[in-house]
Amino acid sequence: METGNDLRINGLGSSSGGKFDFVQINGKGDITGDLECRELQINGLARLTGNVKANTIRVSGKSDFRGDISGNNMIIDGMSDVGGNVKVETVENRGMLRIAEDCGSESFSSQGGFTVGGLLNAEKIGISVYAQCKAREIGGKEIDVRLGGGSGIRKFIGSLFPGLPLNPVLITDTIEGDNVYLENTTAKVVRGQDVKIGPGCHIDTVEYKNSYEKNSDARIIVNESRKI
Repeated sequence: METGNDLRINGLGSSSGGKFDFVQINGKGDITGDLECRELQINGLARLTGNVKANTIRVSGKSDFRGDISGNNMIIDGMSDVGGNVKVETVENRGMLRIAEDCGSESFSSQGGFTVGGLLNAEKIGISVYAQCKAREIGGKEIDVRLGGGSGIRKFIGSLFPGLPLNPVLITDTIEGDNVYLENTTAKVVRGQDVKIGPGCHIDTVEYKNSYEKNSDARIIVNESRKI
């Protein structure tokens, strides 16, 4: 199973972790210690109980990370649960991503559903809302949230991920950024330099420094807006 600097699990297998170049799990694999590698590729079912550090993490199957994740790129096309924090340069989520604590990156993009138990923080955040997305707080420079695709695409995503809540909405307590554009968002406070509120939003309070614009869509509810 371990060949040179590579670790490959095909079928059923386990490893105590360590340092590798390439790690691939195609069947059902357990890694019980900390893992450090250049690339981690999960195509089957994986459980990793330690911390993971990798240049690139690709999940096409289902993964359960019990510790923290750090590295450069995290690409989710399947379902992934993280019990700790995520700190990587880029996150690309096209499936279902659940992070129990904080997520910090330079760039965060999502075209599926996600849950972040703490702070979602990135320089650039782009969210296409195809399913329910949740974070306790969201912060960044550029924050762009839009309703993704049509109902047919959302149903197709639901067929791929049966446990995914399909109601297309972003739910959070606080959003804070420089340039903020929101659709289909429910939040208590939105704070920014320039703020635009698009269709399908329910916002308690908008605080802005430079400009504020609200779409005329009847589905928008903003209880209070003020310049700070």
